[in-house]
Amino acid sequence: MLRTGKLLALILVTFPMHLPAQAGADEADIENASELRDKYLVILCVEREFSSAKQEAERVSMLTGVQFSMNGNVWDSTRGLIFPDEGEYSPRRYNELDLTATNPIGYISVEKSEAYPQLPKGCYIALAAICNSNEEAEQELLKFKPFAPKAYIAKTQIYMGCIH
Repeated sequence: MLRTGKLLALILVTFPMHLPAQAGADEADIENASELRDKYLVILCVEREFSSAKQEAERVSMLTGVQFSMNGNVWDSTRGLIFPDEGEYSPRRYNELDLTATNPIGYISVEKSEAYPQLPKGCYIALAAICNSNEEAEQELLKFKPFAPKAYIAKTQIYMGCIH
């Protein structure tokens, strides 16, 4: 017969994976939380209308020479900003358009504000850069401020895990 201590150890070794780490959290929530990263967004403008944000993004793109791209997202008058193959919105997570490039470069895009915590909901943002530090974001902001006086930096969290 097993002693109480050995039985307790056997129970703890057998069942720890079934215990939630936090009350109300499931394994997917815990895994997703570990993939969140602090990021700093350089935002050119926040607009209620997609067309206004896109117009500002394209204007600043032309003045700065920084490429404008919707990175596959399109405007659909009935569904809003979506990725056409998926029928859903796919938010920007990286600063670079081509992560495989030898010298990747940033770009300007239009994004849904609700894709980024701490931003106002129900708006569209002209996004000039996604940075890993506030210092990096400050340097990027200097490039755009002469052409977009209302541009600012917003700290947020972005899920950087796999999204397939």
